[in-house]
Amino acid sequence: MLCCVAVAAEVVPDSQGAEAPLRDVLDAALEANREMARLVAELREENARLRAESARLRAESAWQAAELERLRADLAVLQRILFGRSSERSRPGRAAGGDGGGPEPDGNGAKGKRGPGARAGRRDYSDLPRFKVVWDFEGGGYCCAECGEPFTLLGDHVTELLDWLVIVRVAAHCRRRYKRACRCPGPATVTAPGPPKAIGKGLFSNGFTALLLTERFAAGRSVNSLVKGLARQGADVSPATLAGTCAQAGALLAPAAEAVTERSRGSWHLHADETTWRVFAPREGDGPAKWWLWVFLGPDTCCFVMDPTRSGAVLARHAGIDGETGQLTPDEDGGPRRLVISSDFYKVYESAGKKADGLVNLYCWAHIRRHFVRAGDANPAQLKHWTDAWLDRIKDLYAAHEQLTAAWGEAAAPGPGEKDKAAARLDDAYTAWDIALAAIEAARKKQMAAPGLQEPAKKALATLDREWDGLAAHRSYPMIGLDNNPAERQIRGPVVTRKNAGGSRNGDSARNAAVIWTVTATIQLAGLNILTWLTAYLDECGRNGGKPLTGPALERFLPWNASPEHLRTSRTPPNLGTATPAARLTQPRSRQRRGPRTRGHAGYWHTCSRDFRILTFIQPNQWNPVGAERWFAYALVGTGWLLATAAIAGITRVLNRS
Repeated sequence: MLCCVAVAAEVVPDSQGAEAPLRDVLDAALEANREMARLVAELREENARLRAESARLRAESAWQAAELERLRADLAVLQRILFGRSSERSRPGRAAGGDGGGPEPDGNGAKGKRGPGARAGRRDYSDLPRFKVVWDFEGGGYCCAECGEPFTLLGDHVTELLDWLVIVRVAAHCRRRYKRACRCPGPATVTAPGPPKAIGKGLFSNGFTALLLTERFAAGRSVNSLVKGLARQGADVSPATLAGTCAQAGALLAPAAEAVTERSRGSWHLHADETTWRVFAPREGDGPAKWWLWVFLGPDTCCFVMDPTRSGAVLARHAGIDGETGQLTPDEDGGPRRLVISSDFYKVYESAGKKADGLVNLYCWAHIRRHFVRAGDANPAQLKHWTDAWLDRIKDLYAAHEQLTAAWGEAAAPGPGEKDKAAARLDDAYTAWDIALAAIEAARKKQMAAPGLQEPAKKALATLDREWDGLAAHRSYPMIGLDNNPAERQIRGPVVTRKNAGGSRNGDSARNAAVIWTVTATIQLAGLNILTWLTAYLDECGRNGGKPLTGPALERFLPWNASPEHLRTSRTPPNLGTATPAARLTQPRSRQRRGPRTRGHAGYWHTCSRDFRILTFIQPNQWNPVGAERWFAYALVGTGWLLATAAIAGITRVLNRS
């Protein structure tokens, strides 16, 4: 070994036994050994570092793969939301063996109708105003081209068309004035009463204001769109004028909105939902702020609340929940109060339900269905059949609930001798519901315990498991639907307005919008015509001196207190273009002197003279004679002139002789 080290160190002892520098050789060997040990240590450290780096890269690669899968799932969901079908209804199944390229044949082998009117057919427009336009050849009648013999009138070929006419006009209300001709005590001059103006010094009539509120808030048009619509008809109106009119009209509608809110707070069941609302110049803070628009839908009310926050304080104020104890406030008689809220999975409703004893949360099955639909969209290759199976289970649950609702209605008011049969049908309906719900619960538990499930499917099942209690609670309330779609439908109108207008200028205009939406949505919920109701309400405010209505005057406009006659009138469209006499000015009878009785004058004004008609139909024109009627009219006019000339000549001769 030493010789090997010496050779390695290039030091070899001579044959005579000369002493070699063994110490130097040994030192060199040890130094080489240490160098090799250092290199081995460095290589080991490098190997460990590379192993750690490799593990980190593998973990990062796995995370990136998972993140990529998640992003692809989110992209698929967003693409479906943006470009897919907005309806959640399932498409009708194709016929066996059909390719779906055309309409399915009916029972006789003929293809079904397609396009507009394929289902409902022609609609009846007999209730609309009708006017007649006569089309004839030039000069009237038609003659033979060969001999000139006139054709005999055979009749008319009538074609009915809907005509859409937009009119912007100035309604000049002429109030007649009269001067006293006698010496009786009293005012020397009197003026006939004018139209009842809700906004005293405003530029617009009550009909204009009602139509403005309808188009702005019920139809969701922006102020800019309304200004351009008026300009196309020749009326240059400032946007500030329209905004000010909406603000003043909102102040007049505030008592009606308060009455709706008060009744909504007393409801035993509410559909609740919320959405964002943009306020561009709030008083607190700079720049645009995100507010929240809440909707609370009751059996006969629809209340909108605009608030800067999405906190539970808004729900507590409207639902009557004590802020300190978290319990529901007692009823008017002091007894315990119960409240059922249908909502989505927002934590505010869940927290309120856990604190309040009498509050029951019913969660939306349509929302949980969307989770499964989105899971299938995220990975259609592997989760399509899984999603279809879950959608079928939820569909069966909806069918069972529909059967349960019908059976519950029959059992609540059974016919004569049908009590036992109604109770039996109700028991069968509950059994069908339990079977459908048990199938969903069993599949949920089994699949959550199974390994290898895709991440989108795990999220959908986790949401179903987390909200299961609120979803299963529908069994005790068969009279309430399984979803929260009614609240989403009501909030769709403000969402359309938000897309068109962007939001509100400040907080006051945002709250004013909530007031008007509360009134218009409640009117629509009662099946009334918004334009007719608003016009009548503003006319009544005008008779009240331009002040908001209170007391009995307000009560008769509320749908739940209105008389059947008032409801029937409010359901009909406004009677455009008709004239009704104004209130007749009655004079008190005088006991001192009786002069010749003269007939008082009754001024006429157009009650529904729409200064700004967005959607109306043309009205009957004046009489325009044609043909023989025209010559007869000319003859009457000539005869009148001759008679008038003869009468004037006779009077002139009598005066000259006298």
